[in-house]
Amino acid sequence: MMKSRLSGTIIFLLVWLLITSTGLISQLFLPTPVDVFKELFLLVISYEILYDLFASLWRTLVGFFVGCVIGVSIGLIMGHYKTFYETMEFPVDFFRSIPATALFPLFIVIWGLGDEVKIFIAAWSSSMVVLINTIYGIRNVSITRLMVAKTKKASFLKTFVKVMIPSALPYIFAGFRIGLSLALVVEIVAEMFLGSQSGLGQRIFNASSIFEMEEAYATVLVVGLLGYFLNKTVILIEGRVVHWSGR
Repeated sequence: MMKSRLSGTIIFLLVWLLITSTGLISQLFLPTPVDVFKELFLLVISYEILYDLFASLWRTLVGFFVGCVIGVSIGLIMGHYKTFYETMEFPVDFFRSIPATALFPLFIVIWGLGDEVKIFIAAWSSSMVVLINTIYGIRNVSITRLMVAKTKKASFLKTFVKVMIPSALPYIFAGFRIGLSLALVVEIVAEMFLGSQSGLGQRIFNASSIFEMEEAYATVLVVGLLGYFLNKTVILIEGRVVHWSGR
């Protein structure tokens, strides 16, 4: 598995090097991998990029956590109570169909231009994904398991906690993975276009504006690596929490 991952990375870098070396794309717009990694090394050893990295990570994680609390809470209720689902179905489908970026003007009016608006945007985007996955998780609980709980005369609360939530957890964690990636994406976009004073998105925007493309792409690499490690962290937690999944 490690060899396969390494092979994919090498192929990506070789294609990138080929494109820039042959002049297929001007190095003014796409620097060579060597130049980008040199710039990344300089940014890391000078600690310049670390402040922006932690700023983006903090906003993303706080927003994601808030989004998960909202998404799971509403999703559990909608998934179990048909009347509440029918009541909320249109508002949920309506708002989740609108890109978060299209609502930037409204969010700015409500939250201003500080960290609050960027955290809220991450929470908004991730909550929609987690909510939908939670609904499907609850609505796809095995009928057999519910019948067994009913046969044993388990209370509603015990059935909900011991049967329904564990059965829905694989769906919920799938929502966590997608929601966290989406939270990071919209966080970077928000930092680029909402006048942020810190963050990886702000660094990408500033570097691109003055054609410091090595710095811009070095920061893009950091964003990609951050997303990769965040995703792997969720997978690791899922493996420990939902250890029965697929068995």
